Amino acid sequence: MVDKKKIVTIIIIAALILVSLGIYLLLRPSVEEKPPGELPKNESSAEQAILNREPLSPEKEKIKQSLLRSLKGDAGTISEGPQFKVDHLPAFDVFEVGIKTTDIFQAKENAVIWFKEQGFNESDICNLPVTFYLVSEIAKEYEGSGLVFNPLPDFCQ
Repeated sequence: MVDKKKIVTIIIIAALILVSLGIYLLLRPSVEEKPPGELPKNESSAEQAILNREPLSPEKEKIKQSLLRSLKGDAGTISEGPQFKVDHLPAFDVFEVGIKTTDIFQAKENAVIWFKEQGFNESDICNLPVTFYLVSEIAKEYEGSGLVFNPLPDFCQ
């Protein structure tokens, strides 16, 4: 009698472990491997901006190239001030603006003004494209606050 109870108990425990493992494998987030330099398939708004941009006019392309000339094809910072810094990532040909202040909306507005002062209009800014991110110190300050940060200029879709 004891042997049958032990066997039934072991079978039940094994079944529970297998069911738990199966549920875990079904519910875990799938991780898609991607080749280096390729964007993930679940595109965010910033990734959509990169993938769906329109080409710049020849005049605006000249302005862009003059901004990038000092980087000599490498990634790097084009401009930096107390509120934001502008970097270019040649792998994706994207301008990233790091917000360096808690006054996020003013910094984004000032960065857009900086791009307009260089000769770009709103459409050009969307098609460069320009994306925003919070530098780590600022991101930590907003951690857990529920802030929904839009990585694109407000006029870009």
